[in-house]
Amino acid sequence: MRKRKLRSRRGFIPDVFLCDEASMFMVFRFLIYIAKTSFMKIPKVFLLFLPAIFSGCTNVAGDVARTLEPLSADPLNRAALFSSANVFFTDAGYQCRSASDTEDFRCRKDLRDIYIHQTHAVVEIFPGDDEENPLLVTTRWDEGLIPGEFISSQFSNPDVAAFCDYLAQATLAVCRNAS
Repeated sequence: MRKRKLRSRRGFIPDVFLCDEASMFMVFRFLIYIAKTSFMKIPKVFLLFLPAIFSGCTNVAGDVARTLEPLSADPLNRAALFSSANVFFTDAGYQCRSASDTEDFRCRKDLRDIYIHQTHAVVEIFPGDDEENPLLVTTRWDEGLIPGEFISSQFSNPDVAAFCDYLAQATLAVCRNAS
């Protein structure tokens, strides 16, 4: 029989671990036997729930939606609104983008990023129609292996409240709770 030297990730295994094909085949058969007998001992009902164990949960909680109304009788300057929103939320640690085709504005900030669970806040401004005022919406997205029963369904974004104060001080708009 031909003996050969096994390779490891870091190089060759020492000479005491030399194996021939027959002994390697026996080890392979033994591993298959262990896998089959261990697998057969698992209750079949457990196998039905196995995908749910390895899949994640997504939970969404939202704050109250707000309309952005102009302080004067003039229509709201949307370019100035989106520009000031971009500056404010970028300074607050959000990653912002605006879609040119739909003219909406979206920012995202990671609140928690651990191995089994991620949480991020999303702030969106929808422009509304010609007569309607823009709508400010904020949500919290929880994604991972922590079930929704253990996560609060209440969410209030302090950055959005600070942004509303910022808009009022800049005399661009005032935030009102949407009904």
